[in-house]
Amino acid sequence: MAKRRKFYLYQRQKKYGKYYYVCYIDPETGKQGNAKSIDVLKEKLGLGDNETTTSRDDAVIIAHKALEAGLIFSSGAEECFSSYCLSFWDFDNSDYIKLRNLVSPNSIGREYAMNMLCNLKKHVLPFIPQSIKLSAITTRHLDKIVTEAFSAGLANGTIQMIILSFSVPLKEAVRLRYIVNNPCDGLMKIPRKEKSRGVFTDDEIKRIIREAENSPKPIKNAVKLAITTGMRSGEIRALKISNIIRNYYVGENSKVYDKVLITHSLAPYSGIKATKGKYDREVLIPSSFGEELIGSSINDVIITFDGSYVSSLTLRLSFYEILENIGISEEVRKTRRLTFHSLRHYFSTYTCQENISQEDRMLVLGHRSEKVNSRYTHISDLRLERVAGVVEALFDSE
Repeated sequence: MAKRRKFYLYQRQKKYGKYYYVCYIDPETGKQGNAKSIDVLKEKLGLGDNETTTSRDDAVIIAHKALEAGLIFSSGAEECFSSYCLSFWDFDNSDYIKLRNLVSPNSIGREYAMNMLCNLKKHVLPFIPQSIKLSAITTRHLDKIVTEAFSAGLANGTIQMIILSFSVPLKEAVRLRYIVNNPCDGLMKIPRKEKSRGVFTDDEIKRIIREAENSPKPIKNAVKLAITTGMRSGEIRALKISNIIRNYYVGENSKVYDKVLITHSLAPYSGIKATKGKYDREVLIPSSFGEELIGSSINDVIITFDGSYVSSLTLRLSFYEILENIGISEEVRKTRRLTFHSLRHYFSTYTCQENISQEDRMLVLGHRSEKVNSRYTHISDLRLERVAGVVEALFDSE
């Protein structure tokens, strides 16, 4: 039986010469499709050199490459860019998210997908032609999105998340052969520049601890956990009795602590999930504090009101009330960028100040790189005073 041809080549005579065209045969129906320009296919393949293809052999090669690249019978290439990206980050229906979470469980959570959707709708799609096809997106289109984001004064970290909202779908489109070339490859590299994070002084922390004693037990315990362990809000709120190992003996003198196993986090939409970075870790606390935590638990939940998990909003507002009571007004708090998460920054800074090694701090905080860990360590007034004291001694020696 003769093998069916995949396509037919022919030339069209036009005003400025002859041009090659190709008609592909649909492998499922056997029908011949509409003619496609070899020069246009060459451009879509990224082989464009502004020269017309004059060799039949070259035209055959391009026709085969276009077929292999999925440009001909792949419906994805003709899909609208906006609808493709929006469905890509639809947590409940995205094939990509389902596959990622099957291959590596909890790789993409609902909150992350919702954040990507928000970035798309707010910072990407308004600057892209509504009906543009996925295959028609160019680096110039993406440059416009980045330009608009910088012009709006957005932080570099936010802009990088915006870029991820379209670069990840485009990368997947290449893998699925919806498109041949990824227009993101031409984007300029954007350096990450962190805005200064708020950090409390030692004196402020002492006042926060004293004031927290007047708060309900769940709030008091949450604040003390953040200060003494560097745990995130979601990790603290997800803590259960089963996460605390009582009477844990350490060292040659067998000093007794309680060990806290940080294995889960609480998110608004996903509920209980893995920690950020999917990295379980451990930290020691005084046994007296561990006993206090377990004593205030209800239904195995430690930070709780009536057996229910404390919400992020409740914890945040209660903490802001503590700050107000020690003299840190809302205006000052916003100016200094102080949040509940600032307690984690303080923990990192204080332990560094007390000469705890970078490796040990990364272990307790759950950071996998020194670069990330360094962003959590701030220059404290005490460290500045040490430097100033050394310099001041130069003048005293004269």
